Amino acid sequence: MDGRRSVPHARRASMSTAVSTPALPEHRALPRQAMWFFVVSPPLLAFLFDPTCVKDPDHVVRALAAILAYTVIVGVGVHCGFEWLAAKMRGASGWLRLPAHGLLTTLIVAALTLPQLPLITWLYPEAASAGMTILWRGVLVSFVYLGLASFMGHLQRQAVRERLVAHRERTAALEARLAALQAQMQPHFLFNSLNTCAGLVHADPDIAEETLDRLAGFLRYALESTERRAVSLDDELDAVRSYLDVQRQRFGDRLRCSIESDAEGSWPVPPMLLQPLVENAILHGLSKREQGGRVDVRVTDEDGRLHIEVEDDGVGPGRSTHSGTGMGQRNVRERLELLYGGRATLRCGPGAGGGYLCAITLPEAARG
Repeated sequence: MDGRRSVPHARRASMSTAVSTPALPEHRALPRQAMWFFVVSPPLLAFLFDPTCVKDPDHVVRALAAILAYTVIVGVGVHCGFEWLAAKMRGASGWLRLPAHGLLTTLIVAALTLPQLPLITWLYPEAASAGMTILWRGVLVSFVYLGLASFMGHLQRQAVRERLVAHRERTAALEARLAALQAQMQPHFLFNSLNTCAGLVHADPDIAEETLDRLAGFLRYALESTERRAVSLDDELDAVRSYLDVQRQRFGDRLRCSIESDAEGSWPVPPMLLQPLVENAILHGLSKREQGGRVDVRVTDEDGRLHIEVEDDGVGPGRSTHSGTGMGQRNVRERLELLYGGRATLRCGPGAGGGYLCAITLPEAARG
């Protein structure tokens, strides 16, 4: 009945049982934006150390050179020390972290300032008599940096938490909607399939029993797939084969079908994606025609995207005598929108040789 290509089952990707959670940006104890403080602080420190330096351009240049070297060394030391201590004390009480960070900052500033005093006084001799002043002002400025950076880090972490809460709420809503859609599809299919089997019970009990066995296998797949958001392409095509086997018992030689795939069988697809489209092709395109017709399922993998086509050679759109609400096609379209957004498409319309064609395209990112 089909041209199925064999794909090793060991290569089938494991499928997710829920809508995946995108990775949120990892936050650091101190945001990288706080490093800009090292650019702003040298002129501020130069003015604090010697407000009169602005009157002499030569003093300004030497003061900036001295303070730049001092600020970069001390600032990077404070930043790295803060990050190290924050990692060590992650989860500790804020009242415990604050004095620990303050003590570490003071020690780092003192340890890095004292060895630099000769360099500072060489670059800026006016600071020779202000050694301890430089030290304490360095501690003061470092604490200002510490406060600003901590505040920025708090805002960043709060924003991350808010995004996470919003994402969880959206995910819960999507899960509920997807579950509702799948719950609509299964009774719809079960009702139609049981009608097929009921018509065979008196006409041919043996065929009816065989058909019920195949139907049971398909329903087992349908029920198990309710807990999953994706199955392998091979599994989905096997389910369509089982469904067509059931329908062929109803229509006999009037239903001619084929399934051809040259795509990798491990490609993940939403479960029960194709059955509603195949059912529509049979009910709306073939069921009222005395001569019957064909239903062809074709799957290709081109340019990293999965292309699935379900085509019949029936009466074409708008001329079917079978009543229906189009629920199956709407459900497929809405599920694709919920799972992939605008990256997946479902296009339905007249086929090239008449009949009706439904074409699904899944994006490369859909792969597991």
